[in-house]
Amino acid sequence: MSLDFGLLQTLHRMLRQLTDIEDRMRRGPMKVKIVETNETSFATDEAECLSRQDELRRSSNEKTMQLNEREAKIEDMKAKLNACESNKEFQLLKDRIAADLQANSVLQDEILEMLERLDVVNAEVVDAKANHQKSKDETAVMRDKVKLELIELTAEKERVSGELAESEKDLPGTMMDNYRRLVRLKGENSFAVFMIDNCDNCNQRLTTQTISNLMLKKLVYCPGCGAVLYTKT
Repeated sequence: MSLDFGLLQTLHRMLRQLTDIEDRMRRGPMKVKIVETNETSFATDEAECLSRQDELRRSSNEKTMQLNEREAKIEDMKAKLNACESNKEFQLLKDRIAADLQANSVLQDEILEMLERLDVVNAEVVDAKANHQKSKDETAVMRDKVKLELIELTAEKERVSGELAESEKDLPGTMMDNYRRLVRLKGENSFAVFMIDNCDNCNQRLTTQTISNLMLKKLVYCPGCGAVLYTKT
């Protein structure tokens, strides 16, 4: 049986095209997954920034209320100074006022520090929201892009598969069953090019008899990988 090596080369090319198309179809969802993972990361960052912002606001508000209560208490004690009936009572009240003033000073420093930290966190929240929104936009763009690519690749796959099916009709009937088995198991590696004296798939060195059969365009399988061998036309 003399084979048409041009046909085998065409089949091999189409099988490679299908492999490439299927690889690109698989990569599309992977690209979407990557940007979705990034979006999730930015969403987490935003949530953490907002949580820190809420905590600082709550803490600073609580301390401010505490400071206001202490200042009101101090003013109340100051008003009571003139009503003291003894020097001892007067001195005790003054000591309490001084202690509370000192405590308030510390509390004011704590509040000021919190407000400074809050300014930093507020800026971080703005950046986190912007980054999250940008990642959401990128995810939407990628989803649309991959969706369009999938439509185009599906059409391309159908076209190549149709051409492949037509070309397969020209194969000798005696090798059709084995060809279909090879394609099912190996895909594009069902064929291999004979290069000098080696198989291009597995680099198996071919015997003189095998090479001679190839020169006669006989059906030859690589003893190493089982691919149908052919020479380029």
